[in-house]
Amino acid sequence: MRFPKIAILLACSLLLAGCVPSLIIGNQLQSKLMWAFIKPLVGFDPNDINFFEAPLVKERMTALLGDKYEPTMKLLATARQIQQEGALFYVVSHYAPPELAAVKTMVDSAGMVWNADTNQMAVLLVKDGVPELISEQVEAGKQALVPALPTQLSSVYEQALAAKRTMDMQKQQLENAEKQLERLPQQLESPQDPLLELIEQKRQEALDKAVN
Repeated sequence: MRFPKIAILLACSLLLAGCVPSLIIGNQLQSKLMWAFIKPLVGFDPNDINFFEAPLVKERMTALLGDKYEPTMKLLATARQIQQEGALFYVVSHYAPPELAAVKTMVDSAGMVWNADTNQMAVLLVKDGVPELISEQVEAGKQALVPALPTQLSSVYEQALAAKRTMDMQKQQLENAEKQLERLPQQLESPQDPLLELIEQKRQEALDKAVN
């Protein structure tokens, strides 16, 4: 009973392909088409139904991500379920092989979210510990639309930001330590401590007096 329903949904999405190029964020028609397509798919495995190949999704994702499309899709291909939280429909990568966990402090991850209220599609990409939030925007000149994230993606984003801040702090501390080591020979050759300078001055005065 599952296959016919999926086949019908995919057939409908293919019929809607011609509508996609002329639609932009905030367009009510596109929002209704997307809702009609994605709502019945909540709970399904996106790979079982070729969710990311549907024109309503793929054309917007390729336009949004550009050269980041391929690496993002490799991560999203590991997602297990299309989920919903209020007006947010989303998928999250499920990628934590033990061989990577042993060598990387944070495994690469990705998530896609579509907001039914704003018709905004956004992607969270964490690559090599660096988080990036990429989102569709309104026309130029208007205020930027900050994407809303479901709880799960928000948690991933905050953890990635915290990890990056820690790495940046450790990198800065290492750079400061290296600079201190570089200055150490100069400090030893040219004492800057006033007490050391006074001792050296008295020693030189005593030496001069003895010579005289």
